[in-house]
Formats: sequence, structure tokens, C-alpha cells
Amino acid sequence: MPAQLVALNGGPSIWLDKPILLIGRHPECDLQVDSRKVSRRHCCIAQVGDHLVIRDLGSTNGVRINGVRVVEGRLKPGDEVTIGSHRYQVSWDSVAPPAPAHVPRRDTLRAREAADAADDELESCDEPVALPEPGRPVRTPPHPAPPKAPEPPVVLPDKLELASASDLFPAPPAVPPRPPV
Repeated sequence: MPAQLVALNGGPSIWLDKPILLIGRHPECDLQVDSRKVSRRHCCIAQVGDHLVIRDLGSTNGVRINGVRVVEGRLKPGDEVTIGSHRYQVSWDSVAPPAPAHVPRRDTLRAREAADAADDELESCDEPVALPEPGRPVRTPPHPAPPKAPEPPVVLPDKLELASASDLFPAPPAVPPRPPV
């Protein structure tokens, strides 16, 4: 049975039934995710031997394995993968995700609910929004520059005579051939 990413926060699960699966918003992607937090070509997942490798393709919001942002990482059964705001659990055996090893603390659940609420707010934006990195200060974008005055159109004369290329770039001097040795 092929591996799959089992959806943890709604949405469909992803069957990994190709050697390489391209994920993003672009129509050429194997799996199209309609979310402003997912880049046009967000990431790819490849089956390499008996394991899976996920690679971020320079996306805005990145890829996380078990909460840690990675450029590339090896996936094991039970790992949690986050693509944009979509969370998945890697599974090789069954359709349903395995039961958690521990019951999450109440404050962890509240933090996750708050993050999901923030995700919903970001989803309503028209433009992609970068998510803050844990432990990094949030940078505010600089104020946009005032709009520039439009430049006047270029007007070419009716009779335009161009110089020949040989006038502008003369041919290099001829190099005499070398005598045979």
C-alpha cells in the first residue's frame, strides 16, 4: 500500500502514489492546494528507496516536520508535516492516523485553537502572507515608496536612419595564420 499524508485539520488525505509529487497552487502541480498560504510551487515529496523525502521549493511559508521548519527532510511514519496551514500525519499502514501517544495538555490545545483561528483570518487575505518563525522577531515591512510620476512616452522621428553594424563595430584585424611546425 502506498504511503499517504493523513489530514489532521480537515481536507483530504494525500496518497503518495507517484515517485515524485509536486504540491502547490499552480495548475501544473500534481496536488493543487487552494490556499493563500501555499505557494504556487510549494514543495515536492519523493519516494527514495524505502523512505520519503520532502523538499521545500522556496515557498513563502515553508514546510515543517514535527513543528520544525526544514528545507529538506526525511519523513518517517507518524511524523507531522505542515504545508502552509495544512497539517498531515505520515502513514504507511492505515487510512486513520494512529492514536496519539499522550493526551495534549489543555494549554497546548488552546494554543493550537488560537493558531487555527489566526490561520482562518490569514486565509481571508487576498495576498500571500508570511507566517512568523518561532523564536525569530517579526519584521514589519517598510512603508511603500510614494508612487512615481509617469514618464513621458518616447517619440521616435518619422524618418529614422540606423547606422550599419560595421560602422559601429568594425571587424577585428585579421590574424595571420601560423606557419606549420
